Amino acid sequence: MNYNKKYIYNSTIRSLFNKICNKYPKNIFLINSGFLNNGRIKEYTYESVKKHIIKNISFFKENNFFIGDRIAIMVGNSAEYFILKLSLNYYGLSCVPINMDLTTNEIIFILNNSNSKYLICLDHKASHIKNTILNSFKRKIGLLTLNTNNVLKVVKKTNISKIKANKKLNSKTESSILYTSGTTGVPKGCILSHEYEINAGYSYAIKKGLISFKIGKERLYNCLPVHHINSGVLSFFAMLITANCQIQSERFSVKNFWKDINQSKATIFHYLGVMASLLYKNKNNKIKTNNYLRIGVGAGIEPTLHAKFEKRFGIPMIELWGMTEMVRCIFDNEKNRKIGKRCFGKISHGLETKVINNSGKEIFDSEGSFLIRFNKLNPKTGFFIMYNKNKTATRNAWKNGWFNTGDVVVKDKAGNHFFVDRAKNIIRRSGENISSAEVEQALHNMKYVVNCSVLPIKHKYYEEEVFAFIVITKKIKKNISVAKTILREMNAFLSYFKLPCYVKFLDTLPLTSSQKPNRRELKKLMLSLKREQYFNLEEFKRKLKK
Repeated sequence: MNYNKKYIYNSTIRSLFNKICNKYPKNIFLINSGFLNNGRIKEYTYESVKKHIIKNISFFKENNFFIGDRIAIMVGNSAEYFILKLSLNYYGLSCVPINMDLTTNEIIFILNNSNSKYLICLDHKASHIKNTILNSFKRKIGLLTLNTNNVLKVVKKTNISKIKANKKLNSKTESSILYTSGTTGVPKGCILSHEYEINAGYSYAIKKGLISFKIGKERLYNCLPVHHINSGVLSFFAMLITANCQIQSERFSVKNFWKDINQSKATIFHYLGVMASLLYKNKNNKIKTNNYLRIGVGAGIEPTLHAKFEKRFGIPMIELWGMTEMVRCIFDNEKNRKIGKRCFGKISHGLETKVINNSGKEIFDSEGSFLIRFNKLNPKTGFFIMYNKNKTATRNAWKNGWFNTGDVVVKDKAGNHFFVDRAKNIIRRSGENISSAEVEQALHNMKYVVNCSVLPIKHKYYEEEVFAFIVITKKIKKNISVAKTILREMNAFLSYFKLPCYVKFLDTLPLTSSQKPNRRELKKLMLSLKREQYFNLEEFKRKLKK
């Protein structure tokens, strides 16, 4: 690999994998964490992965798979998923990963929206999927199973008639459709290409500063789901490009996290902000002083926790920004990072950004809409192709040669970016913009708050007010007195108008597969609640005004 390039053109996942595999065949490429295998580490070298790929390609040929076919995969978060994905992409097929925890209706939506030709599942799930999911289709999708030896088997052939097209595999060939989590609406399918996925990993692989991957020496632990961009593309291709190893865990576990890190000899781990908060609050968590870990990379660590976490565990936590539509990430990866500021650094080669106000004017040092592109001449280079079957949403996201990320960001004149919130999570109260993330941060700072989510709710006078769902420790009573105590504590470091007006205590929050609060489900719950089912603190909040 030539790591001095700024961008890789005219390459495919097949050619990339072959190049690395031929040079580093004995390097460990994929690991299933001990947590996934009852305490046993399972490893695959580049060479062994290649053997599985060749075997799968023979299967594809025998069963009339053609370049461009879309194949859904529902096998969970494991190294075996990546072997399947590479096999599909190597042959020129598109991979449509599906979260195993989705409801039947949600799975059917993705299968229909993607027009998948086959669904691959684990062999012990075949009967259930065949009876509950596939029988719901008017269009008869085929079913394949994967056993514990990585062998594919046809359970049900597809009846989709497709004429073999004279397509050729190239860098623009579709490699995946990744579906957004749909926390606020119906999921959108982002169509990605070989060029997109390769450059997502490459842009990460060539980062310097605190990241600086060493060829063949890194082990990246990722407990985020493979059907999301972080694990499924960003870290995976960065490890592939640098002849390194991805350690895939089934899920995040507070109890087992450090045990997994220590056992797998991880040098890097990927995080979400909520993970850092839960790990810090758990006093029983221990990390070996002689571990191999050198950095954490992720997004959303609470500003007040950032320095504390690094001091306690001795690990630099590098904040980044990225999204499924464009995951050539922006990192705050220099040694003089802006810790505790929600800073995700400056752009690197091949990207341009700007922040605009409501009038469309570029602004600095103020909150505004965050726009991004490759460059003026070729704005869409390296971005997703489009939202599947949704030209309107694609067109609305791209305007005047810029992609609107939907994020609210501050950019200073030195080029540093500071994340504020998703635009749809901003609460508009009496002309004031309130970031739900800021309110949630204040709640997370309380020792007895386990988890929380803050949403806007319509108000007859103020336009919107702050509604908070809060999970507290079992020892604390869920009454109005505790709710008032929470507001008093928050008022010490938040303006009164940002305080929750309404509080609902829950035992647990509904979560997405990436452990983020499922805002769509919470919004449904919020709108279904009767007044007596939550605490109205409007008068109390007014008294706290200073």
